[in-house]
Amino acid sequence: MILLNIFDIKETMAHLLIRESFDVFLLEKVSITTFAKMEIKGRRNGEWFERDDTEAEFPDHLYWKEAKPFCYSYIKGKKTPAFFTVSLKLTENEAQAVIPDSSLFQMMREQQTDVLLHFRYEKDVLSVVSGTSSQTFTMDKSVEFAWDSEVKSMLKKLGIGFE
Repeated sequence: MILLNIFDIKETMAHLLIRESFDVFLLEKVSITTFAKMEIKGRRNGEWFERDDTEAEFPDHLYWKEAKPFCYSYIKGKKTPAFFTVSLKLTENEAQAVIPDSSLFQMMREQQTDVLLHFRYEKDVLSVVSGTSSQTFTMDKSVEFAWDSEVKSMLKKLGIGFE
């Protein structure tokens, strides 16, 4: 797990709320406080969606791109939010793409490890925290270290400065 303080908040928020930079992530939870607090838990209510037998199954969680427009409309305005957090995780297929080492990916599957990305804004400070969550206990932090490295690389590719 690493904590990165973001230099350019406006650019990072554009990547998060307007551009497609994080659309492949699944939404765990979002909490935004402006004039009132709004929370979205990322679990999909499958019964609400109408689909026929030919459609592929949706994952249990919403994709970030599905909730992002609602969050953007809640945040936009003249005043910045007092506080927000956005917790995302990668799908197994996307995790395999960012952690191409087959032995690490196999370990990740065996331990049922999720790779997570958490954005937090409060008092004009935006930070990003990378992390992993495993269903089984392990002392091996190889997957976590690989994900931490990938997060730094991803932010650099997006032109997001951090320390």
